[in-house]
Amino acid sequence: MIKLADRYHCTGCTTCANVCSHHAIMMQPDDEGFLQPVIDSNKCIKCELCMKCCPVLNPLFLNVQKQEAYALISYKDRNISSSGGAFSVFAKQILKQGGVVFGATIDEKLIVKHIYIEKEEELFLLRGSKYVQSNLGDIYKTVKKFLLSKTKVLFSGTPCQIAGLYSYLGGRRYEDILITLDLVCHGVPSQGTFDAYIKKLQRMFPFNGDNIVEFRFRKFDSWDYRPAVKLTKSKWQILNLSENAYMDAFFEGITFRESCFNCQYCNTKRVGTFTIADFWGIGRHGQTFKKNVACGVSLVIDNQNKMPQLLSEFTEDIYVEKRSMQEAIVEQTNLKFSVIRQDKRDTAIKTLMDPNTSLKEFSKIYGLPYKITAKYLIIKIIKDLIYFFGLYNVYKTIIYKLNK
Repeated sequence: MIKLADRYHCTGCTTCANVCSHHAIMMQPDDEGFLQPVIDSNKCIKCELCMKCCPVLNPLFLNVQKQEAYALISYKDRNISSSGGAFSVFAKQILKQGGVVFGATIDEKLIVKHIYIEKEEELFLLRGSKYVQSNLGDIYKTVKKFLLSKTKVLFSGTPCQIAGLYSYLGGRRYEDILITLDLVCHGVPSQGTFDAYIKKLQRMFPFNGDNIVEFRFRKFDSWDYRPAVKLTKSKWQILNLSENAYMDAFFEGITFRESCFNCQYCNTKRVGTFTIADFWGIGRHGQTFKKNVACGVSLVIDNQNKMPQLLSEFTEDIYVEKRSMQEAIVEQTNLKFSVIRQDKRDTAIKTLMDPNTSLKEFSKIYGLPYKITAKYLIIKIIKDLIYFFGLYNVYKTIIYKLNK
């Protein structure tokens, strides 16, 4: 009998659907918008290949002997990337070698999905954080085609997506031409939740028929978590208070996929060639950081002893400093344990997806910011002035030094 992972453990990696040559498995959204595998009994021949390849039923981890941690800053990409620009550094190196780069993008319909690029000028499509579970579609098949043609591949994604890729490929083959970057992931909301949020946002303002054509999860720079929307007839608009309910709910952890609350990858047992994240707390735990900055620094954990070779090949203007693994994980909560499931998760997604509930009502119900207070207004004005005059790095450096 075919029995795949249930909705509390399935990560939506699509491996089962991709390995089925009879097209008996379709990924369909559930009532919370998360893609789940649905088996067509008329097409299924009960070969059980889907079960054998499922990374939840058959966990796949690296046999890590020793991990090394690095702090990385890309001087060119730091202000246009998440964190210190580590992804861009790896991506450019692969592209210069004639390879291809896979990652998540948000398209013109505001759908988050995985694509691949072959040119450096396309890299902007993959930069920046997307706080939505990316739709993989049949991207694993595309990866395999490139690998079979001996093309170098860089694939970035959440650990469960990386595990799905390796399971689809039949294990850790192609290691000489495949580099994977697994992200330190907090959890993933669904595309359905994000779509519902955008619809509510569209109705929230007097746009006069103006449509939201772009969305950025971090607008001012790489390290400000306020998102912004761009309209067809106007400039970017920063989202505050209940306008920002989606991101507030994200950081509360009340819109995540059920499997995120018992994630098998929330530890230092990794699946990717490298693990990348923001280097939170660098320089605050014993070892001074030579660059003396607190933000815009990437954490890169080398899981396969490949960093020394790559460092000799990097041509970008970057700064790399070896750090201790203890420091690397001390402020990385999701390298220790999964996010804790709150009771509010039971109803939060359905409430957000309810067309009759406004963002302000949603924020009020779940204890998120929804009204202007004197404290909020003062902090907002100060932050806006700091960003407007380009003083964010100066501000963070001062705070960093004061906290040392």
